[in-house]
Amino acid sequence: MPTASDNALEAAETSDAAVLRSLGTHRSMSVRYAVASNPAADDETVARLLEDRAGSVRSAAATNLADRPTLQQVVVRSPEEWLRVALAGTFLDRDDRSLPRDVQCALMSDAFVETRSRIAETTDQLDVFETLLGDDDRRVRAMCAANPRITRDHMERLVTDRTWQVRATAVGSGMRYPDDEQLLRLARDRSATVRWAVLCRPDVPRAALELIADDTDEMNAQHARGELEGERHVNSGTVTHDARMRRARAERAAGFER
Repeated sequence: MPTASDNALEAAETSDAAVLRSLGTHRSMSVRYAVASNPAADDETVARLLEDRAGSVRSAAATNLADRPTLQQVVVRSPEEWLRVALAGTFLDRDDRSLPRDVQCALMSDAFVETRSRIAETTDQLDVFETLLGDDDRRVRAMCAANPRITRDHMERLVTDRTWQVRATAVGSGMRYPDDEQLLRLARDRSATVRWAVLCRPDVPRAALELIADDTDEMNAQHARGELEGERHVNSGTVTHDARMRRARAERAAGFER
């Protein structure tokens, strides 16, 4: 007789919607979770799992809505905040796709800051993005920096934002931008935390390190001098490689829809 582990493996690997429909009512949460995560599950099965008693199963179902416009509308209206966040992140790693415009607009106006932050990262709609770029909550504005479609003018608004948290996040999360000229200005930022973020940015221009080597903050200065001397103890090779990959991805991303 198959164990729950066997059923969970089958639910994760099968492309048979009928099998998934049956396993979607399994008593084991791990099996239902695997069903909820499987793109081959039909809309009826995923809809049922969006109301599952286990939160992890509901969340898994909410991440499986890429080609389910009817269920996207259901989740937009869900009272469960983290399901709306999951929906907003549907195309977090897919720059060639985004949610339908009406869904994005609804998420842009969501009361939960995490939802607005996530759609700021993923939207391909210029008006949606620019609305979020001016959001009252600094966390939302900051996450705009991670959208690969961002322009230099958009980034300029972030690196000159009134709050240091936004400026620091822009340095850390931005892909193509901030560019070298913006980073040189940020190396003189009034916030030591922003200057630290510049120091920690992979492939930061040497001129920025030279500025921070004379920083009034001793930790900043010490680490900048170490980088200039070739110690390379701020970022690992893996971190630098990943950052370069993200920047290459941003270079390939299409611009915003107008």
